[in-house]
Amino acid sequence: MEHNESCFVVSIDRFKPHTFESTEGDGLFIAHSHDYDELTLILRGEGYYSSPTQNLKVSAGSLIRIPPGLHHGFVCTDPWQGISVHFRHDKLPVSCQYLFHAEQETDCIYDTKLNENDMRWAEMSLLQLDQEWRCGARTIDSANLMRTAMETALLLFQRSRESKKPAAWPANDHTIVQEVLKEIHAAYYSPITVHELAARHFLSESNLRKKFTEAIGVSPKQYIINLRIKEAKRLLRQTDKAIEAISSEVGFTSSSRFYDYFVKSAGVTPLEWRKQIRNSA
Repeated sequence: MEHNESCFVVSIDRFKPHTFESTEGDGLFIAHSHDYDELTLILRGEGYYSSPTQNLKVSAGSLIRIPPGLHHGFVCTDPWQGISVHFRHDKLPVSCQYLFHAEQETDCIYDTKLNENDMRWAEMSLLQLDQEWRCGARTIDSANLMRTAMETALLLFQRSRESKKPAAWPANDHTIVQEVLKEIHAAYYSPITVHELAARHFLSESNLRKKFTEAIGVSPKQYIINLRIKEAKRLLRQTDKAIEAISSEVGFTSSSRFYDYFVKSAGVTPLEWRKQIRNSA
């Protein structure tokens, strides 16, 4: 059973073709900020999104991500239509949180222009997310559909942005660490090793460990453990799955090791942590 108070969606808005009239005939500039993330897909029309340092022209196919706390604004210059999802990325599974690690800045708007096929795919995903979010009784299936739909939109966003980056050859330390991060987030629940990660990038384990630790602040092994514990906490908070099942699902081959790492991280056992979170909700 999914616990609805832990849903990652804050709100979803569909905006229909319209413009905001003003005395000059331009769209009315709307500025605000919020303490959650935003992902907006423009389906028709065009306009501008701005932050204190940006003024981005957007049109059909533009997919925009706005970090929490960033003061931003928008103006519609040609009747537009789209869908905006306000969400909390820390409540998403860690497998789809790579985007939020890859983009470290929090004082700018991130945007990309999807091709026609990806735009249709993103639109279907966000509309499915909206439909499941608005349903009365949320089931495990609907919760899984919501996460899958959101992850699809985020991955389309990420792939589109990466396809527009200039090729970097030879790879520098930053690009290597970013690739390793992506690989870890995609396979944190599997028996992934630092040796395998290093070999993929033609590095020794010690060299990768040094580059990674200097950039991220912890070793690759500790980062993987931290991701597993983070995902375990999400599952403890949002589901009624058994502790042993969660331990296995996030990649621990031994329940005792999972308990040891969890207590070291949270100060209490997984069961005690779940009870504390449920009682405080």
